Amino acid sequence: MKLLVFIFCLVFIIFGNIFSAPKLRFENGDTYNWGKIRSVDEPLKAKIKIFNDGDDTLKIFTVKPGCGCTAAPLDKYNIEPNGFATMEVSLIVPKSPGEHTKSILFRTNDPTKEETYFYLKAEFVPPMKFFPDSKVMASNLLIGDTSLYKVVLKNTSGEDIIIKEPSVEPKDVISTNLKPDLVLKPDQEFVLEIKISPNTIGNFSGKVKFKTTFPDLPRVEIPVLGIVTGFKK
Repeated sequence: MKLLVFIFCLVFIIFGNIFSAPKLRFENGDTYNWGKIRSVDEPLKAKIKIFNDGDDTLKIFTVKPGCGCTAAPLDKYNIEPNGFATMEVSLIVPKSPGEHTKSILFRTNDPTKEETYFYLKAEFVPPMKFFPDSKVMASNLLIGDTSLYKVVLKNTSGEDIIIKEPSVEPKDVISTNLKPDLVLKPDQEFVLEIKISPNTIGNFSGKVKFKTTFPDLPRVEIPVLGIVTGFKK
């Protein structure tokens, strides 16, 4: 009788070990979404829990972000059954408007998720849009001539935006029609006119700057780049 009990226990232990396995689960699914954001001046941050719902230790061998704009350190890489680890994610969102998605590759000993991905999402909706671009690329600039470039500023914030302290660099080369205390209503556009009157031949670099009353858009810089090729005939 004792032998049968011993054999039964031994079989139970052996088969129990065979069928025990870790089970990875990300908190709130395989995606963390910040939703719509207004500013990308600072990296987005979040803490994500990674659970082991299995009955064996979950071993995380690799945590590999998809690009250099993501960081994802863990506080531990071996997670006991019914335990969890914490992943601190940091995402630098590109300044281009729209939805951005980055991935993090996990390699683990979970037999159903030996390789799996966790996704980070955010939609950048800037309070102000620029058309055709947020910088000016000038070409064939001539000394003795004035070139005019236009940038459309559109208020997409849903609130009034007031322009403060407009300025240009260098002052003897660049001028604009931007005035202090200009009010842009929601969805209103303003055509920014940038005039360039170069005085030296070679690569040209300048900027148009202003501040605003909108919290997520404290300051704006519009680079003005170009090449001065010669003199006006």
